[in-house]
Amino acid sequence: MRFQGLTLDPFQEKAIHYIESEQSVLVAAPTGAGKTLIAEYAVERALASGEGVIYTAPIKALSNQKYRDFTERYVDRVGIMTGDVTLNAQAPLQVMTTEIFRNTIFEESSRLDHITFVIFDEIHFLDNVERGTVWEESIIFAPSHMRFICLSATVPNVDELGAWIETIRPHPVGIVKEMQRPVPLEYRFFIDGQLRPRLKLPYQPRKRRRNRLSPRPRGPSKLVKIVCDEKILPCLYFAFGRARCQELASAHSKLRLLTQDERTEILELFDELAVRYGVTDENSSRRLRALVGQGVAYHHAGMLPTLKEIVERLFTSGLLKLIFTTETFALGINMPAQSVIFDELRKFDGYSVVDLLNREYHQMAGRAGRRGMDKRGFVYSQIETQRISLNRVKRMIYGRPEAVMSQFNTSYATLLNIYRDLGERVPDAYEKSLHWFQSAQKERHQAQDMIKRKLRLLKDLEYISESGLTMKGRLASQIYGYELTCTELLLQGTFDSLDEASLAILAMAIVYEPRREERDETLGEEALAFLQGQAHDVVRKIRQEEKKRKISPRTLKIHFGLSNVVSAWMDGCEFCELLSLTKEDEGEMVRHFRRAIQFLKQLRKARDERDELDSRLWRTSETMKRGVVDAEQQLRTP
Repeated sequence: MRFQGLTLDPFQEKAIHYIESEQSVLVAAPTGAGKTLIAEYAVERALASGEGVIYTAPIKALSNQKYRDFTERYVDRVGIMTGDVTLNAQAPLQVMTTEIFRNTIFEESSRLDHITFVIFDEIHFLDNVERGTVWEESIIFAPSHMRFICLSATVPNVDELGAWIETIRPHPVGIVKEMQRPVPLEYRFFIDGQLRPRLKLPYQPRKRRRNRLSPRPRGPSKLVKIVCDEKILPCLYFAFGRARCQELASAHSKLRLLTQDERTEILELFDELAVRYGVTDENSSRRLRALVGQGVAYHHAGMLPTLKEIVERLFTSGLLKLIFTTETFALGINMPAQSVIFDELRKFDGYSVVDLLNREYHQMAGRAGRRGMDKRGFVYSQIETQRISLNRVKRMIYGRPEAVMSQFNTSYATLLNIYRDLGERVPDAYEKSLHWFQSAQKERHQAQDMIKRKLRLLKDLEYISESGLTMKGRLASQIYGYELTCTELLLQGTFDSLDEASLAILAMAIVYEPRREERDETLGEEALAFLQGQAHDVVRKIRQEEKKRKISPRTLKIHFGLSNVVSAWMDGCEFCELLSLTKEDEGEMVRHFRRAIQFLKQLRKARDERDELDSRLWRTSETMKRGVVDAEQQLRTP
């Protein structure tokens, strides 16, 4: 069988057979094996039949890439909804973040009547601690006529996931497992400075001295030089830290990876894209340009989103030879290289330094080897035995992938939406969750008990009455993530007297998640200090009520650490000038602003009142949404 000019592999044909048989399908295959082609077949089939299809993705960068890819093929039949951006919302093919899909199920399910397929890309995100619950809720509560196409990296419990979905959905689920990659990988190991074909040492590993680790060498690495000498470029070099990526890129900027003609071509392309995206005046753009001229770049979440996209476009041109990047480059984005290098096999997970999971390692390693271009891909792992033992490395690379385990923890907004339909039978909805399917009886009781405690809180705070949701409950049911904080602030009148600058400061304080060691800023201006006090009082009372009922996790605190940045931006400050006011990376600053704008948009939708406050909320978001912060402008750029 052929599709899009390609001869399909047996596992792809099997998946398509399930689609044609009116079934849902769950596909588990290595990175780079060709799972996306199955989703594209379903898209083409649905559009040809006049039906609708939704493509969900775990991260906005992947959503944006899929929107661009589909738009090239289907033009005006594609829309996107990510919270940041809503374009062509009535199109038959909609690209969405999973959160937007879940919200649509609860708030506007009639919009989904014409949807035949929902594609869940990277379905193993079910076990993401912070966001996995959204995936479970989407699968549980999606309208019954929808069928799913679930794409996953290799996981050992794919049959269990399929069995769970079959118990709660009306359609059978076809399971497709593929273990082989179309381009085989060759693994090599750089152990204590020596290149070796196997995880084996002919000598004793290095010992730590006085419990200290030797610093990692600076300057060009031997391993990168080996990859260059063997001409197995382009290469993705995975490093677990933004500063580390930039440091490594600078250290390798003299390698002469390009001919003069290639250098001229890539700089012309960079300059054209920089003008198109409006980042010619940014200092970070000029620094990146100097590296790009040498065939080198970096890519991480701390960069301006527009600069990340420029790097991605340069990479697809084939002119970039060496990218130093964090693990997000491996998530969904279809940009393979001939070789992959791991800077190390440990990373900071937000709490401590831990070994990579088997799934994480193979997701990144799977970027090596370009289908139709390379006979094999090459994966190099740098290992310092002072930092990690070879036995741990063996388990990481050759061990069994970690099973996908539920992280189910329903939000207040979700509980309110379920209560609207089920009333006191809300705990019954938990019995459809993956957590119920996987857990022992004791854990089930604990989860049900937590749901009951949250419901009791919602009743005591008058979000739920004997007759159903109150006005407070209806409002909170549409404000995901900040439902109690925002609703209490609204109803006590905090928003009513705020001007646009103060509204922006409060919105940022609500969505901002500071570093653990970062202390809240005390605002000096009297009006803002009063606002800060009101906001903290509201959150303190909510958290006290949660503590009293042993509810976890508790409502997030409000943090005003970016208030001076927001104030300057609302006054018309240029983005490059903001960086002197904060320690945040410029990419993080854009992300915070976009989240604040998304919150204001969500708040306006929840209130659904065309009054003076609504006008101020709209003006606030429009003032914030300019330059590099404007996500729609970035996405509209051809």
